[in-house]
Amino acid sequence: MQDLNSLKIFKDVVSAGGYSAAHRLTGQSRATLSRHVSELEERLGTRLIERSTRSFKLTEQGQILYQSCVEIFDQLDHAFITLEGMQKEPSGHIRIAIPPSLLHFHDFSHEIIRYMTEFPKVAIQIEATNRQVDLQHEGFDFVIRARSKLDYPLDFVPVILAKMQMCIVVHPRWKSSISPDFEQTLSCIPSIVWKGQFDYSHWSFLDQHNKAVHYKVMPKLIVDDMEMMRQAALNQLGMIMIPEIYVQEDLALGRLISVQHPELNISESLVHAVHLGHKGMRPAVRHLLNWLKEVTVSLR
Repeated sequence: MQDLNSLKIFKDVVSAGGYSAAHRLTGQSRATLSRHVSELEERLGTRLIERSTRSFKLTEQGQILYQSCVEIFDQLDHAFITLEGMQKEPSGHIRIAIPPSLLHFHDFSHEIIRYMTEFPKVAIQIEATNRQVDLQHEGFDFVIRARSKLDYPLDFVPVILAKMQMCIVVHPRWKSSISPDFEQTLSCIPSIVWKGQFDYSHWSFLDQHNKAVHYKVMPKLIVDDMEMMRQAALNQLGMIMIPEIYVQEDLALGRLISVQHPELNISESLVHAVHLGHKGMRPAVRHLLNWLKEVTVSLR
């Protein structure tokens, strides 16, 4: 009988599209991955992967084995899901990714800890990151994100958890530079943006006819951390577009002021989870998702 671990490694290498990508996804060294595949080829007496410095290609035998491996491990996953579903309470491991700003500022961390207290058979691995997670290949059960549009491919399933109102704020020292003409305001006050490039970024709005309007922004600071954006605004560096919940207290106390233009509306930011569909979803994952949809978190 062939080593099941080597078959799994072979499948992971092919699914990732190469040894380097499989190393990034699995954490196993390229040497270890290559050794397992080479030993598998030796035991089978045939070449499975055509190796070259510029391409990664399966042989005919490799293609046959890969399809069989996919079916075998899909069946194993289905068996585990069936067994988990027979249990009276959720159990198993769940892996999720979430931006640090959502995890720490809002109640997601509190609710996940409370969930684990109530359901002790569930173990959760959280990657707090702003990077673009590859949901299809990195082994995450779901990812929590915030964006204004849910423009995902058809095989991605977004689940809205909450909505956040956006706003533009600045330190009061810039009050005299706020103009009725928003382009004039942008030319007078430096901007601090979540993402973009120093030579080009943009802020998007909806006009009174619900038509998208885009303004070019020349950022002074680009940072993917909400708290640093807030601190930069408090330190008079410029204006920021940010979920209102992050600066409610600052606005109430006059530490920051709103930059408002009645003819422009900022789209809401949709806090949501994304997964790859209910087919094959383990009961514990579905249970946690339903929990997060039902709990009242601070951004609602």
